[in-house]
Amino acid sequence: MMVSSNLERNQAILRLCQDVLASDERIFFVSSLNKNGKSTEFRFRNDRIITKMSKQEAAMFFMQRSLQTSLNKEFDDLIGPLNYICVQRETLLEFIFPYAEGQILVLCDLDVVPNYVAKKISFLLRDFDWRLKETLFT
Repeated sequence: MMVSSNLERNQAILRLCQDVLASDERIFFVSSLNKNGKSTEFRFRNDRIITKMSKQEAAMFFMQRSLQTSLNKEFDDLIGPLNYICVQRETLLEFIFPYAEGQILVLCDLDVVPNYVAKKISFLLRDFDWRLKETLFT
């Protein structure tokens, strides 16, 4: 019974990654990171960043994003909950969204409209979190 539940949860997270990737053609990598900073599920198209990293580099990259989110969430009580983190680099935009299962890391091209993409992804995450609560308590 628990295995089925974990399998269903993993499939739901995989669908979430697929939905985020499909939400904008300029998104090229999406990963769900658990509370320990490990990538549990991911989807990509034409990724030019993560697939070029060694396993160790990718693990460090994911862990850094997880730590960054954790440190930012320390101030939730004082200044309000963290919605997302947006990092602009020379070659890409990174978004990090906290959600019920950890964080969602999104890498996309620079030509996106950050607030628009963030709102679309936030909606998908709120819907996922709501559906997760509904299945846990019914």
